[in-house]
Amino acid sequence: MFFSKYIQILAILFLFLFTSCAGKVPLISTGVSGPEGLPEEEAFFAKFNDLPMSASSKMNVEKSLIFGGESDWFGRINLTVDLSAAETFDFYRYEMPNFGWEQITSIRSDVSILTYTRVGRVANIRITPSRVRGAEVWITVSPRNNSGNSIDK
Repeated sequence: MFFSKYIQILAILFLFLFTSCAGKVPLISTGVSGPEGLPEEEAFFAKFNDLPMSASSKMNVEKSLIFGGESDWFGRINLTVDLSAAETFDFYRYEMPNFGWEQITSIRSDVSILTYTRVGRVANIRITPSRVRGAEVWITVSPRNNSGNSIDK
């Protein structure tokens, strides 16, 4: 219990320091951007220059945990988007290759999953319909295990 509270406090402090020390960073100009209107959210989304973000994306900071920035970050991002789950699936399916990600696999279902790889990292995108409107998106990025070890061996 104490350990998890400690981790949560460290994560919040890290996010605060990470966002407060950064200057205004221009958004990606591919027709895909972060949320518009709040400069601090635009700057925060701009730190992920290797992921497409729909203009309707809103990050849930309480459910997100990010270490690093730009193209070297890892962790998880929780987003809500105003697009339907099907539109969100199509958005990531078509936009991820524009950011250098190569698709490994995808499953389109009630809970859709897309998996990509890029320069020693793996991205897993989980999309579920929102109960109210739009969709919820979990993006988890982690280093890729290149050791060749497999559970099947």
